[in-house]
Amino acid sequence: MTYSAIRIAAWCAALAIAALLLHAWLASHDEQMRLQATLAAQKQLLDAADARERARENTLRDTLAQIDDLKRTISTPAQILRALPQYLPLPEPIAALPLAMPSTSHPGKGIAPPVEPPPPRASPAPSPPDAPGNAPPAPTPFLPSAPAAQIPASDLKPLWEYVQDCRACQAQLAAARANSADDAQKIAALTRERDAALTAAKGGTFWRRLRRNALWFAIGTGVGAAAYGTTHR
Repeated sequence: MTYSAIRIAAWCAALAIAALLLHAWLASHDEQMRLQATLAAQKQLLDAADARERARENTLRDTLAQIDDLKRTISTPAQILRALPQYLPLPEPIAALPLAMPSTSHPGKGIAPPVEPPPPRASPAPSPPDAPGNAPPAPTPFLPSAPAAQIPASDLKPLWEYVQDCRACQAQLAAARANSADDAQKIAALTRERDAALTAAKGGTFWRRLRRNALWFAIGTGVGAAAYGTTHR
């Protein structure tokens, strides 16, 4: 082999080594950039989910405190009847019945004297059954009246507390459902981070990529040298 051939081979080897270095660095850099981009994007999702959960927790805490305050401050039947329609919509609101006036039997002491009933009116004489135009009256159909329900005043406070407890349960259930959805998003984000890290780890660092590329280069050089020697025998 002449000196010029050696120099050409050396230059080729140097270019090949430089190409291996550049390829390994570019591959490692691109993999790290993809990993960092994935981590940054998933971190934004995780931070947003955490912020929503904190805001939701604060809102739930304020709602429960307001409910406790309503249960503590509204206690009389009059207060409950005024406030209940705001939290328990009904076709007709519950109203208080007027109190009956007391009665006594001694006039002159704030008691009205008894009123005599009016004299009975004379009924007309019955006409003969066979008189013309004297048909028997039609029977009146029986129409049952709608049942009326009365709520004792002592039951208003338990009813009020039950309504407020239902509001607290609904608020807690809505917060739990929203937190569950955010937790699912956080799990998906963490899964994507793990997959990106595993993909980057499979490619290896710069030196690992360089050693792997150098090994394949050495194998290719050996195969080429063997083929060259075989053809020039």
